[in-house]
Amino acid sequence: MTRLVPLRGGRWFPSLGLPLAGAAAVLLALSSPAWAGLSVGRSAFCRSVEAREPVGVADTFPADVGEVTFFTQILGAEGSQQILHVWIYDGREMAIVPLDVEGPSWRTWSTKRILPEWKGDWIVEVRTVDGAVLHEARMRIE
Repeated sequence: MTRLVPLRGGRWFPSLGLPLAGAAAVLLALSSPAWAGLSVGRSAFCRSVEAREPVGVADTFPADVGEVTFFTQILGAEGSQQILHVWIYDGREMAIVPLDVEGPSWRTWSTKRILPEWKGDWIVEVRTVDGAVLHEARMRIE
């Protein structure tokens, strides 16, 4: 018979039948996800990225901008991981872009085409693949 053991956040996992010390080690590992050390060192909305650095940084762009790039420097990654850039406009997720992170200080970016009628406030959330929000940035299309 399999027992379920509660975890933080309302999640459950099957008991592994380990002695108490072994079970405690498993619980500790599961409560400290691999992304726990990830953070965003810096971020910027920009027109482009050259030599892995943002160019034309701004938080307001004209309606005819065509496209906007969101640059992120991720710190604390151990090994190969993924993050998500989630572009949100008017409360709707307009794009979810998976990005690879391959080192402890990794610069990455995504670009979103912007139609002229999409005026207003935009948010980009930097999320883990598990959905945890690491960072949020805002821009405006006028």
